[in-house]
Amino acid sequence: MEIIIDKSNADQRFDRFLRKRFKIYPKVRLADIYALIRKGSAKVNAKKQKEQYRLNVGDLVSIDDHVTLGDADFSVLTSGKEKQLEKVDIRKIQDRIIYSDQHWLVFNKPAGILVHPGNQHWKDLSMNDYLEKVVESWKLKVESSNVAVTFKPAFGYRLDKDTSGVLIAAKTYDALQYINKIIRERQIDKYYLALVMGTFPDHLLIDKPLEKQYNERFDRAQVKVDFRYGVSAKTECRWDKTFTHEVLGECSLVRIKIETWRMHQIRVHLADAWFPVLGDLVYGNPALNRIMHRSLGINRQLLHCRKYSFFDYFSQQQCKFEAPIPADFNKVLGKE
Repeated sequence: MEIIIDKSNADQRFDRFLRKRFKIYPKVRLADIYALIRKGSAKVNAKKQKEQYRLNVGDLVSIDDHVTLGDADFSVLTSGKEKQLEKVDIRKIQDRIIYSDQHWLVFNKPAGILVHPGNQHWKDLSMNDYLEKVVESWKLKVESSNVAVTFKPAFGYRLDKDTSGVLIAAKTYDALQYINKIIRERQIDKYYLALVMGTFPDHLLIDKPLEKQYNERFDRAQVKVDFRYGVSAKTECRWDKTFTHEVLGECSLVRIKIETWRMHQIRVHLADAWFPVLGDLVYGNPALNRIMHRSLGINRQLLHCRKYSFFDYFSQQQCKFEAPIPADFNKVLGKE
């Protein structure tokens, strides 16, 4: 296998390029990919390179045809996904599109679907699969001479599987670089809605560092407040309304703005403040979650990415993308 590096893949580490290349094969381990590099089975310009080597436009990446990665039959995995996608009604995916122009494609992500395929859900379709299907249906053509025609639209960030709301994909390489930049420099405003247990105060600013750890019992990453080893995390919450639900008791609707972007940040901060998100299976109240599932049929954390706002370099205007409140929120709020 040989790949010529174009602008869309240049200026990234060799190992990261290979990780993206093999992302569609969930059974391929990181150890397999680094073994390719270490043994010289993956080369750049016919030479063995270190994993931190930065690729340049025109570099030739070659991967030996005889190598075996993991125990996956790649053709079976790929065809399986393709068969699932064939059954998906493209109109239902298009109904989830909030906005589209030359550079941006914005979805209202439903709860229960990953943004990218994961090791534990490698058989399930992801938002990335839906994005590819939309692009294929539109026969998207990149018109700008400054963008490589091989660029595949990609999401600029992730949302948790069970978090719904605004999810932005970049249609061009320049757009992807731009959204990565403004996220890194905190020049994008991110607003969420959450339904939590209890009577929430008018305003709560949570400034507590977070540390990510691996939970062997549940085989997943988890986050906790840790003032010694954690990284800075800030969450600003404002009360919207408090109501008494006939099954769940006292609940509050909370508007949230995050200043930092840490894994599970909102969920961990609210749980630490004794206002866990309703339905949160990792950090929430197990007894209340069971009641909500049995009585209301809701089995996900009620956290919704409501709005994203940022200055768009391409249109030279302030952009605001907003997702409507989902049905399960309205069900708890009594508005269905």
